[in-house]
Amino acid sequence: AEADLCVIGAGLTGISTALHAAEAGARVVLLEAAEVGCAASGRNNGLVISHHSKALPSEIEATLGPVIGPRYNELVAQSAPYAFDIMRRHGIDAHQVQAGWLQPAHTDATLARARQSFEEWRAFGAPVAWFGAAETFDRIGSRYLGSWQSGPSGHINPFAFTRGLAQAAQRAGVRLHEHSAVQAITRAGSGWRIGCAAGSVHARQVVVATNALTGTFWPKLRRAMVPMKVFDTATVPLSSRQRARVLRDNPAVSDMRRDLRYFHYDRDFRIVTGGTHTLWHDARARGIDKTRAMLARAFPALAEDMPEISEYWEGVFAVVPDRKPRLMRLAEGILFGGLYSGRGVALSVSLGREMARWATGQIGDEALPLPVTSLRLVPAQPVAVCVANTMHPVSRLLDRQDERRQARKTTTPG
Repeated sequence: AEADLCVIGAGLTGISTALHAAEAGARVVLLEAAEVGCAASGRNNGLVISHHSKALPSEIEATLGPVIGPRYNELVAQSAPYAFDIMRRHGIDAHQVQAGWLQPAHTDATLARARQSFEEWRAFGAPVAWFGAAETFDRIGSRYLGSWQSGPSGHINPFAFTRGLAQAAQRAGVRLHEHSAVQAITRAGSGWRIGCAAGSVHARQVVVATNALTGTFWPKLRRAMVPMKVFDTATVPLSSRQRARVLRDNPAVSDMRRDLRYFHYDRDFRIVTGGTHTLWHDARARGIDKTRAMLARAFPALAEDMPEISEYWEGVFAVVPDRKPRLMRLAEGILFGGLYSGRGVALSVSLGREMARWATGQIGDEALPLPVTSLRLVPAQPVAVCVANTMHPVSRLLDRQDERRQARKTTTPG
């Protein structure tokens, strides 16, 4: 097949790139090793968030500089509203709820960090809000010291969004081929030959958007990321009485613990949440037990009225040490984009749009929202993978120590 652009990986990044390039008039082929929605894009928790993974806007500017830093902050600030707009524009029913995302704080240190996030995004012009302890409890049903809210954020069914976006891309003219794992990319004249078992694509430009499930088609690319395995769960639908006391107004929530607590309702008012294991034996049963215990701690209203945990699934996403996405030029005409470290649902759609503008010649490297670098390998990557996937007991221990220190502060007179 001949194409102006070949996109490898039909997750949200790859589909968005393909869709926007096709809308700009390019002939686009999109290759997916398995099926659309079967990997992280379709199997995550579904939070759509306009905020960085860990960093503050000022820290982004300090790292990326006075030109790219504000540009990237703007991309992040607009990423959630843009994702919801894409759903509306293409008639995608992703069970979307744009009722805001709350980040609550459980210690004095995290409260100060949350307040700084709120202040910096407010100064940037983003629609944010601050809530004290009482109002946070009223909105979430869980005890925290306070929280800030990103107004345009929310939650979705990520599988429905990924499949719906792929259908929109096909309507725009993208040629999508599932079960087409790329085996090799080789130079072919002024372009590239992308070889699969059943055939090949010849394209002038290539965008690689494989992320955590990157194969072996490009030397060392897998060593540029740290795959992490997680699980998600869902309860049975909550009663109206339970819903009046838990996650009122249907927000998305993820807190500031090292071992995150995150939750939202789905369309049927099931609580969708998740976590991870260090060892994955009896994973479903242990995941359900962990979810039940966490919900009992998080929500006093559910402690003695616990809904059944009826659904369990797993996925793999990718992180990098500095938790900032990557744009990496693998060769002339081949651009890798992704690695969102847990913030991929909203950001992938916007970054895909910008990579499409690059691939269709609308902008050059200098106008992209992140610096384009050569291949950046994770130092001691095999060790980093092992540490990242086995550090959870340490994170939970440190969280418990923080909670005990905070409890002592709360109960100490004066």
